[in-house]
Amino acid sequence: MFRNTQGSSCRAPDDLVRILGSIYFSAHPVDSLLFQNPDLFHDLYVFKCVTTVIFTSGDRGIKGNFSLSLEHGLEEAYSWMAGLPMDVPSQKNSSVRINGYEIPSWSMRNMSNIQIIYLRIPDGGPAGQGYDANDGESLVKLYNGKLKSITTTDGNATYTLDELKDLLSAILNMRQANDIRVLDHKASISNTQDTISHNTDHVISAKLVMDAINRTKNGANITA
Repeated sequence: MFRNTQGSSCRAPDDLVRILGSIYFSAHPVDSLLFQNPDLFHDLYVFKCVTTVIFTSGDRGIKGNFSLSLEHGLEEAYSWMAGLPMDVPSQKNSSVRINGYEIPSWSMRNMSNIQIIYLRIPDGGPAGQGYDANDGESLVKLYNGKLKSITTTDGNATYTLDELKDLLSAILNMRQANDIRVLDHKASISNTQDTISHNTDHVISAKLVMDAINRTKNGANITA
């Protein structure tokens, strides 16, 4: 049933991102649905201020509109969890400017408390091997120093490791969330596809967030 509400306003003074509430960091578009529920569902349903930062496009090396369809599916899921009727257009695509980068974002019409930020870093594959379509680039290669920089799948940004950490630190500082939710940053990863322990994008994205939290000395509650 559609709940007749305009949502709560959580905009920061510069109107870029929301303040207070929760911020979720996930490696792929689907991860917040699979690994961060039911907390995410609860936060959306009670109109908590929620920002989700998606690290990779989840493209699996597939060209075309595949990754955009994943983003659209995530947006539809967020709309449903927030109680909006499925036949009402909810998309409001735009971008946020952070550290000089124009980063794609999505929010819901008439509900300013919900926001998704897409970094669109290439999907690294389960073991971080990367895909030919993205020149084999992956987060784990960047994190381990095998790459000097990584370029987004839409070609709009290129990050060194320090620039990516600076970006995450800026998001945390601007967002000022009470609760930060990340994937398992302590999990082990494998260097071979035959003995995969955990998806490298999951682990490395979480490690990057923890590095940024340590930089900013953020006092929020952290859940992994």
